[in-house]
Amino acid sequence: MRGFFYNRCLNFQSVICISFYHPTDTECNCFPRASAIGRIFMTYQEFKENVTTVIKNQLGSNVKVTIQEIIKNNDTHYDGLTILSNQLNISPTIYLNFYFKQYLKGRSLEEICHDILSVYEENKPSGNIDISFFTNYEQVKKRIVFKLINYEQNKNLLQKIPHIKILDLAIIFNCLVDADETGNATILIYNQHLSLWNITKDDLYHLAMKNTPALLTYELRDMSDVLIELMAGVPCNSMKEEFEYMVPMYVLSNKSKLNGSGCIFYHNLLHNLCEKLECDLYILPSSIHEVILLLDYEYVQGSEELQQMVRETNRMVVDQEEVLSDHIYHYDREKDEIRIAK
Repeated sequence: MRGFFYNRCLNFQSVICISFYHPTDTECNCFPRASAIGRIFMTYQEFKENVTTVIKNQLGSNVKVTIQEIIKNNDTHYDGLTILSNQLNISPTIYLNFYFKQYLKGRSLEEICHDILSVYEENKPSGNIDISFFTNYEQVKKRIVFKLINYEQNKNLLQKIPHIKILDLAIIFNCLVDADETGNATILIYNQHLSLWNITKDDLYHLAMKNTPALLTYELRDMSDVLIELMAGVPCNSMKEEFEYMVPMYVLSNKSKLNGSGCIFYHNLLHNLCEKLECDLYILPSSIHEVILLLDYEYVQGSEELQQMVRETNRMVVDQEEVLSDHIYHYDREKDEIRIAK
């Protein structure tokens, strides 16, 4: 299933982009088609040029088709095909990196361009978005929210944006333009925005800590319920019997399940949960979108084993762009403190 996050209007650009993500290699057929055997392939540069030409010819002169390099979380780089209508200030951006991998496995250029056009037609905007509000701090301040990213992996970006370093992570700030079942539309806040609004980084922090839990409410689910949902089709009785012997675990995110790892810093959330459960917690960073909470019982495996499990999962399962940390964390309910587990 194709998912997508929204990215709109960075640095006061007049064009707003909606970025589409595609399944990773582990979600796709890893074997080349028979048609790929003995075939002479285009280089990646030739592939991008040919895709652009085909899309332009199909859509005509009423749209502008361009490719730009897009740098995402953890310094990951993508080539985004942007299709902008002459009458609009918002455009879909469709990443070509995935399509080139499919091309090398035997998928034809014609099929790929047809798929790109289908994505565009299904998701093209119906009108402009008014972003003039973004210059007015009084309108913006109620929409400022935060999210978590890895500090070391994003040092280049962090030089340009206000942030708070905490543990091995960084709290960064967005303006939440819109949120619905398809995702969150956000504007990343840069250092120059603080000057524009005449505020400080601390002002941002306090606003975000107040706004985020209200605008992006948390969702806490029992791991067994999540697994049952993911393993639809497996006989429920056998699954439930297996889950009876599981160490209690919970998945914490926000309602949209996007950039929900920051919920660990929602005021009193972990404290109240630990008081109810009468124990401390291990926090396993599943991704930037969610964390796994593991009760700190005596029979739980040591933190070294848990950390090794997180490292292996990050390398083998999680997309590089979505990795939060290789460390695990421990929440002490008496101190009301999160630390890196040793």
